[in-house]
Amino acid sequence: MKLYDVIRKDQKAKETKQVVIEEEPLSPIRERISQEGREGPRRSNWRNIILFAAALLFLSLLFVLGSVFVHAKVTVTQRQIPFSMQNTDLDVANEKTADPGRLSFQTMVVTDSVTRQVFGSASTTSTTKATGHVVIFNQYSKSNKTIRSGTTLTAANGLKYITQSTVTVPGYTGTAKTAGSASVTVVAYGVGPTYNSTGTTFTIAGYGGTVAKSFFATSGAITGGQNGATHTLSDTDKQQAIATLQAALTEKLSRETRAQIPTNLITFPDLQFTSINTSSLVLQGNTINFPVTLQGTMVSYLMPRDLFEQAIASKAITDHLYPNVSIPDLGGITVTSVSPLPTDPNNIPSSITIAVSGQGTIITEVPQSTVQQAVLGIARGTFTSALSGIPEIDTAQYSLYPFWALYFPYKASRITIKIQ
Repeated sequence: MKLYDVIRKDQKAKETKQVVIEEEPLSPIRERISQEGREGPRRSNWRNIILFAAALLFLSLLFVLGSVFVHAKVTVTQRQIPFSMQNTDLDVANEKTADPGRLSFQTMVVTDSVTRQVFGSASTTSTTKATGHVVIFNQYSKSNKTIRSGTTLTAANGLKYITQSTVTVPGYTGTAKTAGSASVTVVAYGVGPTYNSTGTTFTIAGYGGTVAKSFFATSGAITGGQNGATHTLSDTDKQQAIATLQAALTEKLSRETRAQIPTNLITFPDLQFTSINTSSLVLQGNTINFPVTLQGTMVSYLMPRDLFEQAIASKAITDHLYPNVSIPDLGGITVTSVSPLPTDPNNIPSSITIAVSGQGTIITEVPQSTVQQAVLGIARGTFTSALSGIPEIDTAQYSLYPFWALYFPYKASRITIKIQ
């Protein structure tokens, strides 16, 4: 056999030979890894979906909480407008006749007195009778009663005084017998200081007995009774004493007036007038040192401060009418009277004209409720435009809590407004 045939025979044998190879079983670990490799992509997809849904739910919850429990703080700076005025006239109506909202005035009257001890640098001889006023009361009859001039009134201490004019005393009124009354001047029956009195009661001639309890008279001070040497002042000392008393009285009246002016009213020095009653001044006494009393009255024209500030703003600002303004410092303002101002509180005019001069700053006040309503429930991005229609505001800022809230609260109670 040839070599070629041998090789060929072996090759065919190899081609026809069947070899069976048994597969070796996989280990448990390799089998689990193989299985997870096949299921892994599917489980990862579900896990991602669950995580995304949880995040979306959390963000939605934050949004809901931010919308329901949101609070806001708004800080507003009010507009400040400098102004200057020079003798600008303002018409002021009497409060009793003024229209609502118009600048008006009312008067305040303060009456008081001061007393000082003075030294009698001169003396004189005087024989005078005491005099004063009494008030007669009629609780005796419903009809009027006439007391003639020259009627004798007897004081509680027995001293007698004479009426100086005829007076009619009205009868009592009502079931409670409200007494009618009338005033009359009396003069002491005799001369001297014995008849001087600080106040007493009197019986009236012709109305004695039980009637005296229901038809009687009372008095205040009865003074002027002198008999003999009286201490007084020289002309030079009189002028000095009067000037000292007037200065003290004016200061006292000013102090008491300031204390009584309500905080919502305002006045100025040129709207206050002091009247000194020198006719009642008695510069004499029984001893070398004696008291001297001076009486006076201060009449003040008062204006509501808010209406006065509004009147100034209406004159100083012409481009816009601001309903609420304030002028913190009115010390730079002077007010003078253009029309005559009567000092008699019983003769008050229906209107007056004043002139205002000076400079200051007008603050345009904005109510907190106006700001709250403007931002109620708006989107945070529209904050600036929402407040742009309020001319009193210069600048404004806000803060939302929680910070991620997209809208302002829908309840005004959750919006805090700070005005500065």
